Amino acid sequence: MTAELLPSFVVAGRQTARTRARDADRDATCTALDRAFSEGQLEMAEHRRRIDAAIRAATLAELHELLDDLQIDDPLPQPLPPKQRRRGIVIAVSAGLVALIAAVGWGVASDSDAPAEPSSVAVPETPEPPAAITKGPPAPVDDVPPAVLKLPRHMDTVEGMTGVLDEIRKRFGSTMGYELAFRPDQAFLSLPDPASDTRKLIYTYRGGWGNPSSSPRSDTDDLVDLSAIDIGATVAAWQSAPATLQIAPGDVQDSYLDIDHIAEPGTPGALETLIRVTTKSGLDGFIYLDPAGVVKRVENPS
Repeated sequence: MTAELLPSFVVAGRQTARTRARDADRDATCTALDRAFSEGQLEMAEHRRRIDAAIRAATLAELHELLDDLQIDDPLPQPLPPKQRRRGIVIAVSAGLVALIAAVGWGVASDSDAPAEPSSVAVPETPEPPAAITKGPPAPVDDVPPAVLKLPRHMDTVEGMTGVLDEIRKRFGSTMGYELAFRPDQAFLSLPDPASDTRKLIYTYRGGWGNPSSSPRSDTDDLVDLSAIDIGATVAAWQSAPATLQIAPGDVQDSYLDIDHIAEPGTPGALETLIRVTTKSGLDGFIYLDPAGVVKRVENPS
């Protein structure tokens, strides 16, 4: 039986809360959580927890639960409750059976009232021979090897941080911006809004650039070259930050690195790198670096 002959309730699929989530659904949920984080709706620890849950989610219901309390447009398909879906199918089937029974009954009644006619045997038509299939030339073989994209995945490495800066140059033409922040698995870039001098755009990078969110620009947002740091020294300080802050590796909940221009009184200011390590008990430790990656100040968790 072909799809054209099937009843509509069989062909049309409906999603329920138990519908299995696709990778595209998980990616859309992570992008929505990133936007909520950049808008200040989520704290870093909560954002991290929801991202981890979204990556592990098996059904649409689990993904919806991560977005229900946020002020965002839900990017996921809206599921239909399983009971309502089954009821619709049963009603459709019942209606079809009633119609079929009525049609059969009417046909039997009509046949019983009609006079008998001599039976005739239908002579099958002789099928026409199939048309000859002409083979065309073989498809050309593509000798060009597939390109494998080497996208940065681990931002807390020299390769990852360098890769993100390269991606910024490719996407935006330079590394000029207001602020650049990293977590081990993603990056956040703050740039001027071409449409307004009073606003800025915040882009999230995780294997690619998502759509930006917009927020007000502050007086401390200065346009600078965000790549003007010693990447090797900066990454080394980030990797050793738990030891510097006297935090046991097993007690690390999250880590964060932020590059920003800091204007100090009486000076034109300069780039400063802030490293924050959050413990599982909720305490934060901070390390401040100059552009060369030299430690300026350490604030242990307290």
